[in-house]
Amino acid sequence: MKILFLASGAFAIPTLRALAAEGPHQIAVITQPDKPGGRGRHLTPTPVAEAGSQLGLPVIKTDSANGLLPQLPIDRPDLHVVIAFGQKLSDEFAAAARLGAINLHGSLLPRFRGAAPIQWSILSGDTHAGVSVIRISSVMDGGAILASRATPIGASETAGELHDRLALLGVEAMTDTIRQLAMGTATPKPQDESQATRAPKLDKSMSWVDFSKSSRQVSCRIRGLSPWPGCRATLHRARGDHPVELRLIKVLSQDDEINRQSPGVFINRTDVACGSGTVRILAVQPSNRAAMSMTDFVNGHAVTAGDRLVSEPPTE
Repeated sequence: MKILFLASGAFAIPTLRALAAEGPHQIAVITQPDKPGGRGRHLTPTPVAEAGSQLGLPVIKTDSANGLLPQLPIDRPDLHVVIAFGQKLSDEFAAAARLGAINLHGSLLPRFRGAAPIQWSILSGDTHAGVSVIRISSVMDGGAILASRATPIGASETAGELHDRLALLGVEAMTDTIRQLAMGTATPKPQDESQATRAPKLDKSMSWVDFSKSSRQVSCRIRGLSPWPGCRATLHRARGDHPVELRLIKVLSQDDEINRQSPGVFINRTDVACGSGTVRILAVQPSNRAAMSMTDFVNGHAVTAGDRLVSEPPTE
């Protein structure tokens, strides 16, 4: 098939590699322009631009894919595959491919339409997440469903870890859908609008956690915001040492654990009291240092029962 692959984020890379390896597809990649990144703010290509170049595919960088009409990089494409692209396609662009345009989305639609479906699946306390392949439509993430795959969310799984698993899960969903479209056997199913929920974009104002909530809520908050924007906290020492700034990366809820301490207080070297139950801190990132296991952090900082984690909304 002749495929225009429109994508920018790393979520799309496993599918791009699978299609390139599957062959004999003719693939051209369309992605966002290079953007400033890193400490030096140097222009950096999108993850998909780098992957496409490594695969030897033509890569077109543009801030308006719709502006590529009527001269597309592939003449009379069969299909547009859209994954984590970051631009809205016009109806005219979608119709320029013989089989139309399809999108891989990181949720079990119609749940979690929007920019951050993977994070909100954890933030909302869901036990399962998944991917959906849909037709591109004028309603954001509202097109007919062509395929879906579900998977349980791990008890300590972070949004970053779930992102990587769902990206791999999406390969099968997308490649199966493409084969069905080619054979004319795909069966689109309209979404139930009454079940639609939103997954709005995350921002830095969310980077804190309320330990007075239940251990389950605290766990979901920390894991759902990891790695970005992360939940920040300050470790205050019972013996009066200088406070330590931390980013909380990975935790495990212990719903049935009984605690008699105030929320945020360590009941031992790794477990922190919540409004009900406790959370076990598994990984942290001290300010200006690399992420590390809580065991390594405890060994270096002698965390003890009675120390306290304080997390507050950012002031900026």
